[in-house]
Amino acid sequence: MKLARNTIIPIIMILLLAYFGHYIYVVDGQIDWLRFCLVFGIPFGVPYMLWVIPIGGNPAASTAILALNIVIGALFGCVIAIFALIRALIYFVWWLIGRITGLRA
Repeated sequence: MKLARNTIIPIIMILLLAYFGHYIYVVDGQIDWLRFCLVFGIPFGVPYMLWVIPIGGNPAASTAILALNIVIGALFGCVIAIFALIRALIYFVWWLIGRITGLRA
């Protein structure tokens, strides 16, 4: 169960994002890096998005603040996704070494 939670699920999630997000972040055969960060960052950055809650003011300002929160959260999420992938790969290597040597991790 620990292997699935720490390795398999994050890798499958990132691979699914890469497969389905390909239609969003590839423009004219080249990668649009802002869209790439949005596709990979939004699922991982959701808890960190709403750090400024738009209260009061006019609807245009509230919409602009929400859009800024989404972009900043996506950038944070893109970095978090990279670390989640690295952590999953390291955990898998340690699990594999434990299985080969007979030691339990």
